[in-house]
Order: sequence, then structure tokens, then C-alpha cells
Amino acid sequence: MKTHNLIVIGATLCVALFPASLNAQALDKEALKAEIKEELKQELWGGWGAGIQDRIQLSGLIEFGGAWQDVTYRDGTGLDQSDLALTTVELTAEAEVNDWTNVAITLLYEDATFGDETSVDLDTAALSVRNTEGFPVYLSAGAMYVPFGALLTHFPDDPLMDVPLTLLLGETREKALLVGVEHGGLSLSGYLFNGDMDETGQENHIEGYGLDANYSCGDEEVWDILVGISYISNIADSDGLEGALKDRGVNTIEEYIGGFDIYLHVGYGDFFFDVEYMAATDDFKPAELATDGQGARPAVWNFEFGYNLAWAGNLEIALKYAGSDESGALGFPKERYGIALNQEILEGAIVSLAYLNDDYEDDDIHGRDNRDVVYGQVAIAF
Repeated sequence: MKTHNLIVIGATLCVALFPASLNAQALDKEALKAEIKEELKQELWGGWGAGIQDRIQLSGLIEFGGAWQDVTYRDGTGLDQSDLALTTVELTAEAEVNDWTNVAITLLYEDATFGDETSVDLDTAALSVRNTEGFPVYLSAGAMYVPFGALLTHFPDDPLMDVPLTLLLGETREKALLVGVEHGGLSLSGYLFNGDMDETGQENHIEGYGLDANYSCGDEEVWDILVGISYISNIADSDGLEGALKDRGVNTIEEYIGGFDIYLHVGYGDFFFDVEYMAATDDFKPAELATDGQGARPAVWNFEFGYNLAWAGNLEIALKYAGSDESGALGFPKERYGIALNQEILEGAIVSLAYLNDDYEDDDIHGRDNRDVVYGQVAIAF
């Protein structure tokens, strides 16, 4: 380090002593600095770490917003509130170890606008062995969100408030082993995991599994299509259902309840249409999850349609119709209508404004009848 400093000082003195050739000397000085910088780089990243700085990529997301909601309850009372929140901070580090091996780690901070709790978690950490250009089969292992459903949406996200109902019912984070195949537009994947919601009286084993199959095609300039289907052996292991059951004191279930999801995205020019339906394949026991005194079989759906006004600086207008069935014990609305405006103001920066209206089942766990929500958000992706 000291030697390099002396070289730079010497080069600087040469420029001062020979002003007649200042331009040439300056060019030499810049070249010398670049050479020194490269030498330092090799010293710092030599040996086992050689080249690693070129293989690590950082990306992230910051979302800040504000919301107002007006809630009416079945007992005649109401709630009117507003707040600001740094809803999401996400940082991902991804490294290409070699042509076949990739690792990725994501840290996540979440703060629901009208929630009392914040969280900072190691959200995902997984390794992948894949080179689909030369071989169609790949493998991933670690803590990941398993591919159950596509969870399609064009609406801004606020944890626990206005995420898609499909995400609330189906998003599943597990320590899993996944094997997939990609060929052309066809993608198939299957995975194994040991879920936290076990069967009553049974030993703890790796019994959870799931499958996803989808096909995509199109011309990016004109049209595109994505269609798929998913299955999971125990939908009670989803983050939303597991949390709701444990809040009710249900730590095991009598038998595993499967879940399935079908999804479709169609884009044509500046138009898009997304539809997704997700449901349990059987009834829970009344003591586990009930509706009208009977065992519930929750189901949710989400339809979104929109148009991108390219002439207005990429202003996207999205309309939503969503809903649920036998999901009052989960606090999901029976019907949801919404509209969102998403405007890209700079590269990587999107401003959103959205409105939602929710109607709830008579057995809503929180006793709500109706809710209106208006929220705005600035999202910066880098």
C-alpha cells in the first residue's frame, strides 16, 4: 500500500515539473492510477476470492406509502384511521459461483401500515445447480417460497392489508428440495419439504410435497401467454393458514388437506388479463377451521384487467375483482373490488395510487361488514 502511494506522489511531481507536456502527463497519470487500482484489486481479491467481485450482484426494493381506511362493523361501530409506513425493504445478494452453481440470499423488512409489528428476516437462502442452456434439468435447495400458484397482481403491495388473496392463502415458505425441468416454454417442477403443521399423533417426517406445471409463449412486442396449474399436499403449511390455525390454538390437524391452483395471464399489446383460482381439496375439521358450524374448505380467486397508456409515460390502469368462499375464519373478504394507477416516473421508480372496497362474510373473525381503503406508494427497485 505504501509503495503504491509513493508511485502516485512521484507521478504528481512529474506533472508539476514538466508543465509543457501537461496533457500527455495527465493521460499517463490516469493510466498509472488505473494500473494501480487493478493491482490493488488483485491483491484484495486474489487467491480463493479471485473474480468473486465480478460474480456477486446486489439488488433490492424499497416501498414507502401511506393509507387511509374506513371500516364498518356488524355491531354498528366503525373505525377511521390513516398512517404512513416503510412497508418493505428487500436486499438480495446473488453470486454465480461457476457456470452451473448459483447462490442467492434475501433479507426482508416488512411493516404493515395498520399493523403493530415489524419484522426483519432472512427471507430466503438457496443454492441452485442449473445451466438450462446446456441441460434442461435443474436443482434448488434451501429456504425458499415453493412454486404453489403464480400469485399474479398489478396492485401495490402492503403486507397483511392488500396483498392478493391468493398470496394470503397460498404463499408457502419452506426449507425445501426442488427439482425442475425447462424446455422451450414448458416448465415443470416438484419439491419436497417438512412442514410445520403435522398430523395429530404422527411422527415428524419429510412428508410435504408439491408440483407446478406452466407453459409460456408469445411475442414480447405483441402478445404473451402464461398458463399453469399447481398442487401442494398440505395447504395448511402455507404461511397464512398456518398462522391463522396457530392463532386459534390449532397446532396439528387430523389429516393433511391438499391445495390446488390454476392461473392464466394474457397480454396483448398494451392490454393484460390475469386470473387465478386457489382452493383446498377437502374440508378442515370444524374444530380446526369452520364456517357456519361445519368444516371449512377455503377458496379464493383474483381477476385483474388493465391497460398501459404508453402515450402517458407508461401509466398503467388496473381493475380488480377478487373474493373468497368459506374464509370468514381467516378474515378474507367475501368480495373485493379495486382500481390501481401505476406510473413510472423514473427508471426503477414507480408511484402507485389504489382503492379497494371489501365486503365480508357474516362470520368474519374480526366482525367487519365493509371496508374502504385508499393507499399510495412509492416503490424503488435497484
